Amino acid sequence: MTFDDTAAPMPIGRLAMAAGLAQLEWSNEAIATAFPISGLLYPPEPGLHPARGREFDGLHGFLSDSLPEGWGYLVMRRRLAKLGLQIDALSPLDRLALVGDQGRGALTYLPATAPPPEVESLDLDALAAESVAILAGHEGELAATLATLAGGSGGARPKVHVGFDGAGRISVSEGETAPDQESWIVKFAATNDPPDIGPIEAAYAAMAIAAGLEMAPCRLLPSKTGPGYFATRRFDRPNPGRRLHMVSLSGAIEAPWRLPSSYDLFLRATLTITRHADDLLAAFRRMVFNVLASNRDDHTRQHSYLMDDGGEWRLAPAYDLTYSAGPGGEHYLDIEGEGRNPTRSQVQTLGRRHGLSDAVIVSVIEEVRAAVEDWSRFAEEAGVTRASKAEIGAALGAVAARFFV
Repeated sequence: MTFDDTAAPMPIGRLAMAAGLAQLEWSNEAIATAFPISGLLYPPEPGLHPARGREFDGLHGFLSDSLPEGWGYLVMRRRLAKLGLQIDALSPLDRLALVGDQGRGALTYLPATAPPPEVESLDLDALAAESVAILAGHEGELAATLATLAGGSGGARPKVHVGFDGAGRISVSEGETAPDQESWIVKFAATNDPPDIGPIEAAYAAMAIAAGLEMAPCRLLPSKTGPGYFATRRFDRPNPGRRLHMVSLSGAIEAPWRLPSSYDLFLRATLTITRHADDLLAAFRRMVFNVLASNRDDHTRQHSYLMDDGGEWRLAPAYDLTYSAGPGGEHYLDIEGEGRNPTRSQVQTLGRRHGLSDAVIVSVIEEVRAAVEDWSRFAEEAGVTRASKAEIGAALGAVAARFFV
């Protein structure tokens, strides 16, 4: 585990596979610190700790978080294929070795076997065009560059990890960003995204901040060929050369993200992991925002926790907030069993169950409501197209009409 890139990493354990399940043996250092590294399920105690099941490729959930999925998996698979390797034939431990020290959070894996970096270009428009080709099954000269810059990326949208200096100039270096660089993520459009997905996400970020949600710093980068690229600072890299340990809700409680779950579970896990009432309230506020803003792509990997070098967990800032109709028109996380049309009454019932007063619940709902009702202004300021602004505005109006019954 590496919190400081200038210091030697702290060994936290050893991994082996047996009968398709990973076996974890915590190190003496991890046992001595007693840090809750897994979040919930695997306390650092002597002996072997087998993974609880095969839902995460036989890995422990918090370790599976390190594996690239979606876009990151696609570009890594193609890069390995060029080297004559099939990623599907590799064991989960082999794939963790490919991550090395380039994954999310502070976990690093030895021995690292990642292919050497091949950074050739940082033309964002060219990289965006290349990402479209890769998603369509083709690739060109910049495929290796995208694979290098993808890091441990998850999610369906193409993205690259880059650095910004004090003047805002964008750059890249081998491995982690240079000591004087801030670590950022730049996103491109996926196959089914509207052309103005960058401005849409920028508008949603501004709307979320107005609603009281914590967000990492973000910006819209200009493009010569389109409306711009959404960029956000990595919250697992708080300062140059510094890392925070990170685990998703999915990894912490071992709830596969493709399966429906509930906001009740999210709220319970948040208080159990962080032990902070402020984080419980922040999770509740995020739930209300996701409902009223129709962000239905709210599965268990869309919420995460951060642990500092003192072993304290906190809820990570909100991320990947944008308009989404959801699978079959449903939220991944339901509220009181309702995933399609949650109501104010159901939100209030859930809030009360978690100890929130009626006054706090009403305050959160009204603050989020005021921000979402200002969608047109946020869309205008971010450069969202007229068509997208109207489509999303109509959807938000329909959500509000059903919510405030």
